[in-house]
Amino acid sequence: MKKIIGFTVIALAVVLFSCNTNTNDGVEIPEISAELTAKSAEIAVAEIHAEAATTEGAYEVEFFANAEGWLSRWWKMGKHFTWSNKLRYHKNHCPDVSIESGDDGGYPKTITLNYGDSTLLNNGKVLSGEIVIEISAHRSSQDYTREVIYNNFGVDSLLINGTSEIVVDKVDSTYRKFESELTFVYPDGTTIVRSAERIWQWSNGLDTDEDQSDDMVHITGELTATITWPDGSSETYTKEITQPLKRMATCRYIVEGEVQVHLGGNLVSVLDYGYSEGDDECDHYALLTNADGEQVIDLSERKYKGKEEKNENGGQQESDNQNGNGQNGNG
Repeated sequence: MKKIIGFTVIALAVVLFSCNTNTNDGVEIPEISAELTAKSAEIAVAEIHAEAATTEGAYEVEFFANAEGWLSRWWKMGKHFTWSNKLRYHKNHCPDVSIESGDDGGYPKTITLNYGDSTLLNNGKVLSGEIVIEISAHRSSQDYTREVIYNNFGVDSLLINGTSEIVVDKVDSTYRKFESELTFVYPDGTTIVRSAERIWQWSNGLDTDEDQSDDMVHITGELTATITWPDGSSETYTKEITQPLKRMATCRYIVEGEVQVHLGGNLVSVLDYGYSEGDDECDHYALLTNADGEQVIDLSERKYKGKEEKNENGGQQESDNQNGNGQNGNG
């Protein structure tokens, strides 16, 4: 069921540029030093991957916590969770699920999700490691909470460790409040330690416990984090979701929404997930605006490419094509 897939190193290097004042939808980004401009781009790219990984982990927790009733019945009958075409896992890929029940009416209930070295999703992402969910009581109880532990939980090449508490709204069941303390470890040794609050609201799919394909979630919230680079330097920043992030089960990336990052109390970048270069609902582009201007980010890449690097690559490609060395050349 599981196979080892090599991880790609995330390169967070950027090119230093001169500073200019820019706006994004009327939001002014003040002039800052070239060093902070570079760091703001690095942070924006790192946060893209942290946001995506956090969303995948929280989504796994939500699905299995909602399914704890029938999972428990299966477990008592000796049946185990298996793949089906209504799930988001690639065929013959799904986590190993185990359940432990307490003495008080079966609670607290602990669900352990083991993804092994790699569990492949239909959207192409690879999950690994372990998530442990402790459900305090039946969802109708006033004391109902979910405590989550991430043990080297991996989303592609990014590892997550830490805890999260989830509270389900008693009045509107489509709301979830997440409070988390998580550490993200990137392949190059960069780490992010962040405290976050998130609100999830389902606009579709919450009433189909055994079918993940129709889920659509809108996410709001804010966080404070410290990023430490391999050379030991670090920066503390805040991030706010200023327009709700839209997550669709069938898409690999967040498809709508806007986030702002502040360093030292100053706005340094705006990332617009709603930017698109085509009609594909599940596109993989976002627009980053910082003091250096507007840059299109390809969410499928692991590296932020600044203007200078893009120009160099473009010039090299043009030269190769003229010399017949390109893929479509005559050489």
